[in-house]
Amino acid sequence: MESKLNISNEFYNIPAVLNIPETKTEFSPGVILCHGTGSQKNEVGDLFVNLAEKLAGVGIASVRFDFAGCGDSEADQKDLTFYGEVSDTEKVYEYMIGHERIDSERIGILGFSQGARVMTEFLGGHADSITAAVSLSGACHNGRGVFNGWFERYHDEIEEKGYATIPMGWREDLILSKTWFDEIEASNPMDEISKYEGNILAVAGTEDVLVPYQHAHEIIDTCRHARVRDMKIVKDADHIFNCLDPESSKDEYVLDTTVDWIKRHI
Repeated sequence: MESKLNISNEFYNIPAVLNIPETKTEFSPGVILCHGTGSQKNEVGDLFVNLAEKLAGVGIASVRFDFAGCGDSEADQKDLTFYGEVSDTEKVYEYMIGHERIDSERIGILGFSQGARVMTEFLGGHADSITAAVSLSGACHNGRGVFNGWFERYHDEIEEKGYATIPMGWREDLILSKTWFDEIEASNPMDEISKYEGNILAVAGTEDVLVPYQHAHEIIDTCRHARVRDMKIVKDADHIFNCLDPESSKDEYVLDTTVDWIKRHI
């Protein structure tokens, strides 16, 4: 059963969707879903909508939400910052552990693309309280990482205006503030995830040209304190697991594999 809600952060509300499974059990495990840069809570091709339904089908609750300036968020796009995203995730976590139908001892988190970077930063402060973590096409590098091209291309504009206007093609232009760039450059999420002690899965596609699939190996290798470290490399899959191409789509396989893994390890 899905319900819309707003979760309060300091300067704005976080639009979110809670999906509670219709089961007879008093408490359900719960998973936080973090979307990627320039996206929104449902994710490309409704990836997170389908994921939430599949999780509910096996008795697991979820919350998917919009970062500042994304999707249904009424905040300005320039309010989007990396540490602001981490703060949003913290607020969603607090909502989840306080919910009467969610088991606060069985909380997981999943991040897609740059949402996985947010996840890894968040996990540094929750090394022993998050049971299961999943990176889908995660871009979790320390510093600039895969965003280095944006840093170089928009350097002058950022210095002049205090923000960059980035054409996305599939949506309106993305506006990112200088603060977003500064925080990305200063952050070290791989150092943070090295503290994680729960169970982790990294999934990537061999044809991902945005984040090379070898980064999944780096994520798993870094989590040396984790109880379970699993990786799934999907042959012929791109960054979004071909979810917009019905003839070559891998998203159903990825989601089914992910849900099965979460069910076993949360």
